[in-house]
Amino acid sequence: TPAGLTVNLTYDGSPTAPTDAGSYVLAATINEANYAGSATGTLVIAKTGATVTLDNLAPTYDGTAKVATATTTPAGLTVNLTYDGSPAAPTDADSYAIAATINEVNYAGSATGTLVIAKAGATVTLDNLAHTYDGTPKAATATTTPAGLTVNLTYDGSPAAPTDADSYVLAATINEVNYAGSATGTLVIRPANDWASWCNHYFTELEQSAGLAHDNSDPDADGWMNLAEYALGSNPRQFTPPLVPTLDSNGLALTFTRPANLPGVTYAAESSDDLDVWSPIQLDILEWGTTETVRVLDPLLRGDPSRRFLRLRFGR
Repeated sequence: TPAGLTVNLTYDGSPTAPTDAGSYVLAATINEANYAGSATGTLVIAKTGATVTLDNLAPTYDGTAKVATATTTPAGLTVNLTYDGSPAAPTDADSYAIAATINEVNYAGSATGTLVIAKAGATVTLDNLAHTYDGTPKAATATTTPAGLTVNLTYDGSPAAPTDADSYVLAATINEVNYAGSATGTLVIRPANDWASWCNHYFTELEQSAGLAHDNSDPDADGWMNLAEYALGSNPRQFTPPLVPTLDSNGLALTFTRPANLPGVTYAAESSDDLDVWSPIQLDILEWGTTETVRVLDPLLRGDPSRRFLRLRFGR
């Protein structure tokens, strides 16, 4: 003012107008023979907005650092990433807050997200599931793949290993930062092998005095006498189904399981075609262990093969 005077402009001392985003000190000086005047100010070129898109946010733990990826619009801009505030990409399974910030002279933009590193799958194998009561707690064992992982065990929901003879639902869960896995099974504690301990487990002193624990008593009325229940490892207070023979090209067979090494118990098998004359037949152990699988086979080589009966005999 007055209008139309020539003014020389400089930007941070340079007469060239700037291009990049930033703040520039502006000096304006009137260049006229008859007028003088000047002004100063700041020219601010703002950064252009850009967008950031995050990806690769759901990897699985494998022992290596997991880096999220970031793409920009326009493409190719530099992006700084932090994970829970740290620039180091994490390794362990967990959830991490991601902050992505464009680091460019002329562009600005950011995005947030969550990087979730899932636990790697692992397997649990249960063992040591069959015990005999001896008054001490009986714990199962668990091995893992990969090896050496911590496993939490519960028995019917309790972390305490049981002592009493019974069956317990076993749950095994891997307890690790970077691995997950579980297994279920059944821990069986059988009554003590000797007859007296077995009777004491299932019958009170009063019941024993009343004869309920006698060899030939049948307290659950399932057709199995106490001695047979003891010899087969079954519960005399719960129904035990009958054994059913099978017929094939080898003959008539009866298969059953029994506790191994019961002291003082004898086993015998016999066959008959008239329920009068009985002939002994052999018992064969098919599977060995704390519990044995036994088969009785009548090859039907004598008597009337169309009419045949099998029976087991127990003694002590």
